[in-house]
Amino acid sequence: MKRLIGTVLLLMLSLLVVSAQDEPMEEESQFNTGVYVTTQDFVSLRTGPGRDFDRITIVDPVMTLQAVGRTADTRWIQVDYDGELGWIASYLLVWSGDVTILPVDGINPVPFVRRAGAIGRTTRETPIYRTQITPEDQVGTLPAGTEVELTGRLGGQGFFRFQIQYQDQLYWVGAWNIRVISGNYLRLLDAAYLFPYGRLILQLQENLAITIGSYSQIDGVWQQLNQGATVTCDPIPTYARRLLTDADVQSETDFLPAVRALDAAITSINLAISAFVDLCNSTDPSLTQEDIDAALVELENAQRNLILASSLLEPLRVRNPLLETFAGNNSSNP
Repeated sequence: MKRLIGTVLLLMLSLLVVSAQDEPMEEESQFNTGVYVTTQDFVSLRTGPGRDFDRITIVDPVMTLQAVGRTADTRWIQVDYDGELGWIASYLLVWSGDVTILPVDGINPVPFVRRAGAIGRTTRETPIYRTQITPEDQVGTLPAGTEVELTGRLGGQGFFRFQIQYQDQLYWVGAWNIRVISGNYLRLLDAAYLFPYGRLILQLQENLAITIGSYSQIDGVWQQLNQGATVTCDPIPTYARRLLTDADVQSETDFLPAVRALDAAITSINLAISAFVDLCNSTDPSLTQEDIDAALVELENAQRNLILASSLLEPLRVRNPLLETFAGNNSSNP
C-alpha cells in the first residue's frame, strides 16, 4: 500500500494534461492560427493576461474560439471573441492545435510589463530551427553567449528541445546548447501532446491517477464492510474508464503492456463498484463474507495491475523516440 501511495504522489506531481475535445466554431475569424480553445465554465475575457486587467465580458461555457496569442508560460491565452481580442486564463480552457506557434504576448496587446518565465544562454554557436530540428529546417545560428527567452519545450529530461524567442521571432533549439540561467523551464508548455508518443505519456499518467482515485474510493468501502462497519450508498464511487485512444496505442506498441495492465485494473475496480451498486439497489442490504472476499480479491488484482502499469510507465517516460532519433545523431554533444 505504501508503494501505491508513493506512486500516486509521483503521478500527481508529474501530471501535465492538455486535451482537445471540441471542433472549431463555425464563425470565421480574421486570424487563421489553426489553434482553437474551448471554455470549460463561465470565464472572464480580459484586456490583458492577468486578473488586474479590466474584464471585457463573460464568455459562456463550451464556447470554441480562435486562439491568437499566449503568454510565454501559456498561463493566459489571447482569443478572438466576436472580432474583439481578449485574454482568458488557460486553466479554464482545453485546446486543439499547436499552441507553441502563437505569438508570445499576443497581437496588438494593451501595454503591460511582465517578468520572463525562464531565460537561457547559448553555450556555443547554436543552430536555430523554424519548427523541426532537422538540417533542412535550420534558419540560422546564434553566437555563444546569446541570451534568449524560453517559451516552450519538447520533453523534460535527457535530450530534449527548447522553443526560444529571439528578436521577436520563435525558434527551436537543442536544449544541450542552452544553459538555463533563471526561471524554471519545467513550467513551460510541453509540446509533446502534439505527437502520439507524447500524448500517450501524458494521458497514461492522467489515467493512472484517476484510476487510482477510483480504486481508493471503492477499496475504502469494501475494507469498511470487511471490518463490520455500515457504509452509506451516497455517493457511489466513480467508475474508472480508459482515456487513451486505441489509435494512439496501436501506433505506439511499446505502450501495450502498460495499457493492458491499466485495462485489467479498470475491469477489477469496476466489478467491485458494480458489486457495491447491486448491494445498494437490493431490497436486502445484508451481505456475506463470501461477497466481501470476492470484492477484495478484485481489488487486490486491481492494485497489482496499477503497480505494474506504473512501473511500466517510468521507462516509457524516460525514453522518447522522437527526441532520441535526433540525439542519437548528435552523440558528440554533451
